[in-house]
Amino acid sequence: MPTIAILYIAIGPYEAFWSPFRASCDRFFLPECPKTYFVFTDSKKIKSGKNLVVTSVEDHGWPANTLHRFHFFLRQAMAIAAHEYCFFFNANALFVKPISIEEVLPGPEENNLVGLSWTLGAGREPDGFPYDRNPLSAAYIPYGQGSIYYQGGLIGGNSHAFLSLTTNLAASIDQDASIDVTALHNDESHLNHYLLDRHPRCLNTVYGRPQEWEQPETPKMVFVQKERVLSPYFLFKLKRKSLCFLLKSWYGRLKRSASGKNSETTPND
Repeated sequence: MPTIAILYIAIGPYEAFWSPFRASCDRFFLPECPKTYFVFTDSKKIKSGKNLVVTSVEDHGWPANTLHRFHFFLRQAMAIAAHEYCFFFNANALFVKPISIEEVLPGPEENNLVGLSWTLGAGREPDGFPYDRNPLSAAYIPYGQGSIYYQGGLIGGNSHAFLSLTTNLAASIDQDASIDVTALHNDESHLNHYLLDRHPRCLNTVYGRPQEWEQPETPKMVFVQKERVLSPYFLFKLKRKSLCFLLKSWYGRLKRSASGKNSETTPND
């Protein structure tokens, strides 16, 4: 059976999701395959042990924690490469039914990668997808391109292909940071840009949907409502930070746009 590396980030209060996630992953996700968990955390409670490698990371808040996920993974690149396949799941992922090798392991015709989409069969036009439309960002996707929007909460594949993705996305995020640009949906925007011309195995909502959704009725994995686990105070802080960051980002884009228009219309001396 192929060996599987499971990558997981548990920073701050998100450590509360770890134990239920691991128990459900052991039981339902490729149960026939030997798995090693790579947890990136600032927790003192989660410690390395059998089939568990803990890497200490600092809590830099949102959106830095999610943008830096690929940099975290590269710190364990050699250990990850020792496994045949690798998967990353959001902290609030929870498996509820068995998932087999045949369902999720991608082949060469799929660029050895697998992703998750909520847009399959939704009848939506790609120009309505929330791709990053800022040409200054390395995650930029112009209108008229793309056919699938990939969620960032599940990424996987052959370890070599996954680490190539990881290296490329870490570099593109650094490229944005060098000019003080942050992609619209952070690492997820960069993921969609990377997968634009590739054809990964694309999983539908059976393999990962928000817990509060009613369809599909029998999912195999859900993303647990954070409100059910995290404290109201932390959720308030998280939402406030998210709103402030989005307002700052939008304001920066408007300023750059206005500056560009002014430079085009100002006559030369």
